[in-house]
Amino acid sequence: AMDGMGDGEIDLGTKSDIPYVPGRESLWIGGGLAKADVSENEMIHPLASGAEAYYTYSSGDSVSFQLPGGGRIELRELKIRPRQQKWNVAVGSLWFDTSSGQLVRAVYRMAQEMDMLEVAKEVDGEDPKDEIPRWVRPMILPLKAKVSAVTVEYGLHEARFWLPRSQTVEGDANVSFMRVTFKLEQRYSYPSVNGTDPFPELTVAVGDTATDSVSRAARRERRKSECKTGSERMRTVNDWGGEGLRIVRTPCDTVALAKSPELPKSIYEEGETLFGTAERDALVDMALTLGAQPEFGPQPPTVSYGLSLTRFNRIEGLSTGIAVDQVLGAGYTAKALFRIGYADLAPNGELALERTDGRRTLSLGAYRRLSASNDWGDPLGFSSSVSALLFGRDEGFYYRSWGGELKGNDHDGIIRSWRLFGEQHTDAHVKSEFSVAHPSGPKNPLTNIDAVNGTIVGLAVGHHSSFGLNPHGFRALTDVKVEGAAGSFDYARGSFQTTLSRGLGRALDGALTLGAGASGGVLPIQKQYFIGGVQTVRGQRAGAAIGDAFWLTSAEVGTSGVGIRKILFADLGWAGSRESFSKPGRPLSGAGVGASFMDGLVRFDVAKGIYPEKNVRVNLYVEARF
Repeated sequence: AMDGMGDGEIDLGTKSDIPYVPGRESLWIGGGLAKADVSENEMIHPLASGAEAYYTYSSGDSVSFQLPGGGRIELRELKIRPRQQKWNVAVGSLWFDTSSGQLVRAVYRMAQEMDMLEVAKEVDGEDPKDEIPRWVRPMILPLKAKVSAVTVEYGLHEARFWLPRSQTVEGDANVSFMRVTFKLEQRYSYPSVNGTDPFPELTVAVGDTATDSVSRAARRERRKSECKTGSERMRTVNDWGGEGLRIVRTPCDTVALAKSPELPKSIYEEGETLFGTAERDALVDMALTLGAQPEFGPQPPTVSYGLSLTRFNRIEGLSTGIAVDQVLGAGYTAKALFRIGYADLAPNGELALERTDGRRTLSLGAYRRLSASNDWGDPLGFSSSVSALLFGRDEGFYYRSWGGELKGNDHDGIIRSWRLFGEQHTDAHVKSEFSVAHPSGPKNPLTNIDAVNGTIVGLAVGHHSSFGLNPHGFRALTDVKVEGAAGSFDYARGSFQTTLSRGLGRALDGALTLGAGASGGVLPIQKQYFIGGVQTVRGQRAGAAIGDAFWLTSAEVGTSGVGIRKILFADLGWAGSRESFSKPGRPLSGAGVGASFMDGLVRFDVAKGIYPEKNVRVNLYVEARF
């Protein structure tokens, strides 16, 4: 019988180092003992009693293979599809040994991302927001997590026993304006399986569990003497999760243990061979297609507003909005956004229908929005808004656009993002010069580009990837963008940028950024390259050089501390006519000192312009490359 039942609580950090215990949940990674019944406030196991109220089932492929001894194993796929698109139900496929009913392989994802506070409210019946101070909420909300793929695979031992071989879980989480990806990979190996051997009888004396000081001292002395007479130390661990006692044997030579080849490599090492990444990805692609979805079933819409939808710039002034999302089921979500700025009073809005399978997303929508010309940073994001509001330093160049788009994102593809669009461009005029540092406005009036008005149809594709995890090892961050359009103006443009970093000895780390871009046709000014500012050449004003081609480079050296890294940097950059690419003249330049917190999450720089401007500029921003 297929009787693995689900535990609603998943803890990835406790007992998952022990691959198998009789009665252990076999489907949820990190789960405890199996439970037989459904609980709506927990993960709903597709095989639990009553789960048919939440899932539909269908048979899939079957596969059989011959064992060396002449026996035959047949595996059968069971496809599970939720009746509703909710956070606590799974979409995917399970494979079972038809002769024993044993789960052999599982590939699934959770049907919907989890809004942590809404889940807590649903489970506990109380709104956790009430316990969070109002001034803290904007810094941590929204708080969401998405499990995009889980794989569990078993191996057959002694031609009888299916035991866990590997398991992975991957996804991402959003905390306010920050996005964090996560992945857990585990592999188990078994030198031997003593399924038919009698278990040695253990005698545990009453004194071994006594808590008085004399008994504790005696146990400490016995542990010390174990290494005098033998090569390993043994202790028993009481598993409070209900899985009984575990015996832990530790070699006395802990130095040799630390260097043992049996231990896993550093978490920063690439684990492709160890975990069979290519095979796993192929399995996920087969089982979790865009068509593998819950049933269609609209849910009540959710309304969001607040800091995550609020921004500040010299066009709109303080701008905020309200968003309405409705999960329709079958992977579809309808989205609506309305926004208005207090300075320009120009309404903006977006309507979109989106479909996702957790790793790929397709979206069809119409919009009227304020667009930024910048290829670096996010002038309409949180960091730029803070800089514009506090210091009056708005490094964006803006124009208005309205039209329609079909776009997609693929977390694993060579083309990570693409966008097919038809839109009209018009001017955007400066309406706000306020900042906390200059309440009456700056000495020199703020300006914006004079966008070329027109209508175009085009295609844009992009690739963003990273290599390496170790902050002191070799890492690479790469961005490639290609875009072309035709209509009132015809153009094609492409750019490449990479940041390479690695340790320089034990005390220092270094980073080198290289970037270049070119174009064809006639680029309107809103599609040209803008060099200067915190994202390109620090110490120079944003847009100090503008053109239809560019190149830039930056060299940085810093201390090896990840929490706080002290940095020296120097930047060079040029933008101008593509005919002058090889003869640019004297480029923009700047240098300075800075500090990076939490590996670039927050960055503070003091930059001195070298050419053409020689001013000192202070910058505070988030999500730096180094």
